[in-house]
Amino acid sequence: MTFFYRAYNIPVISEIQLPSLICIKEQELGEIEPIFIKLGLVPEKLRDSANERKPFTTFNELELLFNLPDMAKYYIKDGNEIIIEPLCDNHSEIHLNIYSNCLAAILYQRNILPFHVSGVRVGEKVLLLAAPSGTGKSTTAIKLQELGYPIFTDDTAILEFQDGICYAKASYPMARLWQNTIEVQSIFKESEKKQIYGEADKYAFDFHGQFITDKLPVLAIVFIELIGSEIHIEPIQPPNRVAPLIKNIYRSQWVTGMKKQRLQHEQVMAIANHLPAYQAQRPPYKSTENTFASAIIKQIIEKL
Repeated sequence: MTFFYRAYNIPVISEIQLPSLICIKEQELGEIEPIFIKLGLVPEKLRDSANERKPFTTFNELELLFNLPDMAKYYIKDGNEIIIEPLCDNHSEIHLNIYSNCLAAILYQRNILPFHVSGVRVGEKVLLLAAPSGTGKSTTAIKLQELGYPIFTDDTAILEFQDGICYAKASYPMARLWQNTIEVQSIFKESEKKQIYGEADKYAFDFHGQFITDKLPVLAIVFIELIGSEIHIEPIQPPNRVAPLIKNIYRSQWVTGMKKQRLQHEQVMAIANHLPAYQAQRPPYKSTENTFASAIIKQIIEKL
C-alpha cells in the first residue's frame, strides 16, 4: 500500500504510514519532486569515499547513514529517497527519526537549510522563536497559543526570500514538549503524549487540526536565552544577528560535511539584513512562562 503526505510543503510518497505528517491525495502531489520513503536493507557504506562521521551518522553531500542500535538503520540519498531498515517493532519511535533526522537530511541534500525554530501565527504572518533545545521556544509558543496566537510550527521551519520578503514554511504538525511544560499548559492532553527516543522526559504531540501548509511572511525572529534575573527584551541590529542565526541552523554539524558553507552564508546574511530580530532573556530558575509570553506580545507583536 502507498501513502501520500506533505512535509515542509514537499510531497511524500511512503510505503509506511506516518501519522504525524499531513495526508494528501495522489492527485495533490503537484510538481515538486517528491520524497520516497521505503522499507529495505540499507548499504553498509556510502558511495563516496570522502565521508564525515558524527555520532550515529556517516554522511557526505548527497548521502547519509543514520544508525540507532536496536532501533533502526536509515539511508537518505540524493535528496529524494529514504530507506528504513527496522531493527525492532517500536514503529512510533522509528517514525520519530524519520520526521527529524531523515527529513532534515533530505532538505540539506536539496540545498535547503532548516532552522531550529518554533513559530506562532500573528494574523497572516509568523513570529519565529529560536533557541537551543531545552531553552523554552516550544514552551513559549504554547503559552502564546494560550493567549490567542496559534502554533505554526514546532522545532523546525524553512525560511526563504521572495520579492524581498522572508517566508516561513512549517515542517509538520508535531510539537515536542518536556514533561514540565506539559504540566503547565492547557493545549495538549497528557494522555496524547508519545515518548521521544533518547529523551527520558520529552514527548511528542500532534496538532493536525490547526496546521497550515501555506508559507507565511515572517514578522520577526526572537532569540530566547535563559539568563539573568529578570525578563529583558531588546532589538538586535543586523551585524549581531549573524551569530545566533548560524547557531540555530538545525543539525548545523552537517553544514561542512554536506558542503553547505556557501548556502549558509548567503541565507544567513539575507535573513540578518532584512528580518527584524530580538533577543529575549528570561531567568533560568523562575517560573516565568506566562509573563514571558505576555512580554513578547507587548514588546514585540503589538509594536510590529
